[in-house]
Amino acid sequence: MLSTYTFLIDSKPSGHTLSLNGQELATFPTFEAAEAEANRLANQKAPNATLRFELDFKWTLSDAEIRVATLERESGEDSLCG
Repeated sequence: MLSTYTFLIDSKPSGHTLSLNGQELATFPTFEAAEAEANRLANQKAPNATLRFELDFKWTLSDAEIRVATLERESGEDSLCG
């Protein structure tokens, strides 16, 4: 059975917040830094994994964007944050 891990980057003028499965992990000054951390976490347990963040929501009035990437793994493998 597959497990799905959902990475989300919520970008606002004040920063870029990275979440994993709904749990906020950290806020970064740039989108690139948040994306790099997400890829680092994914590569800890799934070597050579590359996350591709897709635009999920954009609100132009406040320059807010939400981008999402998912990683699927076989059940029973180690968790990503542990």
